[in-house]
Amino acid sequence: MHYLKCSKCGHFNEVKTEYLVLCSNCNTRLTNNFTDWKKKNEDKSFEEFKQVICTTEKEPHTTEKLKKSNPKGLKYWISFAIGLAIVTTSARFGGDALSGLFNKSTFNPAMMEIASEINKNCPVMVDNATRLDNVIVMPDNILQYNYTLVKWVKDSININELKSHIEPTIINLIKTNPDMKTLCDSKTTFRYYYKDRKGVYLFRIVVNPEQYE
Repeated sequence: MHYLKCSKCGHFNEVKTEYLVLCSNCNTRLTNNFTDWKKKNEDKSFEEFKQVICTTEKEPHTTEKLKKSNPKGLKYWISFAIGLAIVTTSARFGGDALSGLFNKSTFNPAMMEIASEINKNCPVMVDNATRLDNVIVMPDNILQYNYTLVKWVKDSININELKSHIEPTIINLIKTNPDMKTLCDSKTTFRYYYKDRKGVYLFRIVVNPEQYE
């Protein structure tokens, strides 16, 4: 089998046809797809393309492989992704900007504006394993971050262990990051929703005001 690796999400796309152009996982145009390659190599065949450009093996998508290649491991990267998402949200607006938004007469429009600003850059890879797909505003002052773990499938992750590790990290970040004060003062409930690279639901973490006050 031959594969083209997506430069955005890292998914390996099996090359069954010369018409493969988009990644089957994230729908991004594949770099060096046959159609584009052929324009620069008009005298070359599809078989030559597969031999020259494609890879014949997938990289393992398992937690064990990550542990061997990265001493920090899966837990580190997920925790890092959570922290980056929070910091990115805060930094994008800044304390003064957030205060201005929440001084409006209603809360939901302010949260929708925050989510809209973040979503302008989504989906975005926050590290080599985690993609922030979008942020959505839910009823009852809930701000939800939707993540995809692009390298793993559900069966390769110890969900309970992972969740128990990152939940206190999230709460601590919300408590200690001064740029989160306006959101916290507004009694925001933070929700983190995770799915695997196939779109299968993994788990969610919900942080209520009572947990960070």
